[in-house]
Amino acid sequence: MNPVSSPPAPASGERKLRAQERRRGILYVLMVLLGFALGLGLGFSSARDGQWPTLPPALVWIGVSLIAVTAGGLTVLWIRRVDEVEVADLLWSGFCGLQFFAIGAPCWELLAATGAAPPVNGHAVYLATFAVTACVHLWRRFRRA
Repeated sequence: MNPVSSPPAPASGERKLRAQERRRGILYVLMVLLGFALGLGLGFSSARDGQWPTLPPALVWIGVSLIAVTAGGLTVLWIRRVDEVEVADLLWSGFCGLQFFAIGAPCWELLAATGAAPPVNGHAVYLATFAVTACVHLWRRFRRA
């Protein structure tokens, strides 16, 4: 005699939340691995004065294109899974990072033009803008915890 199978129980809110966090965590891991691959490629290219002597330029273009497309695809998947609280955190951090850039870069350029500061370093501006954005995002995110 076969027992009658009952329909599966609806997923609880906690299980749904855990599954959503797991999917988001997988995307974070994929983005970190992509960043690692990009950093590894940049490290190899700068090891010999920024040249890739053994790779043809077409292969480098293909690799960079794959990284850009993959990063864009992962970003789209990640954006589709964020909730409204995280969107608010991202808006605040993005706004603060943009304000830092919009105010800091011209100020440094003016100071450099008058000789009161060293010449503008694009890498420093990029990293400082990213650091401000990341710090604001982390502050808002962990302030709730």
